[in-house]
Amino acid sequence: MAITKQDIWRAADELDAEGIRPTLAAVRKKLGSGSFTTISDAMAEWKNRKTAALPSSDPLPVAVNEQLTELGNALWAIALAQANARFDEDRKQIEADKAAISQQLAEAIELADTFTRENDQLRERVNQLEPMERERDKLADQLAEVKRRSGEELNRCMEKLTQRDSEAIEARKQAKEAIERAASLQGQVEALKEQVANLTAVLKTGGKQ
Repeated sequence: MAITKQDIWRAADELDAEGIRPTLAAVRKKLGSGSFTTISDAMAEWKNRKTAALPSSDPLPVAVNEQLTELGNALWAIALAQANARFDEDRKQIEADKAAISQQLAEAIELADTFTRENDQLRERVNQLEPMERERDKLADQLAEVKRRSGEELNRCMEKLTQRDSEAIEARKQAKEAIERAASLQGQVEALKEQVANLTAVLKTGGKQ
């Protein structure tokens, strides 16, 4: 079914009553379909009819018009003064912010310069420390070599001491055995002495008889 002009006007009236501006798109959405050309022609006529339906207003008296003009000028002057005051405040705030930013920028630059100097100093110290580190590594290597040699010498000494302890133990063992043999021989000598004495006594007794 084709959309009529009355359908378009009714949709526009409903939108206007709802407080929605009756644009071509809004009217077409309200209708659900329709040609923009048809809606445009109908809406032009609707607007003309709506304007013609507005009540005409009588011109204001000259005195009232002048008072309204003066009031408007006064309000404009007040608004302009407030705008200028606000502009001055904003300008002062902008200047203050600009000064603060400039100060922060100067401090940041100074801090960056300080960091740069400290970095250069640290780099110089590192360059100075490199030979010292090489010398330290060299001394550490020498110390490790001395420790290694000392350890080897200590091991040799311990081996010698162990060997000497073994020899001393063996010597003490041999000495003990020699003492035991000497004691045994001494016992044998004493026994022989006693036998010789007995034989001598026997011989002497036999000679007397």
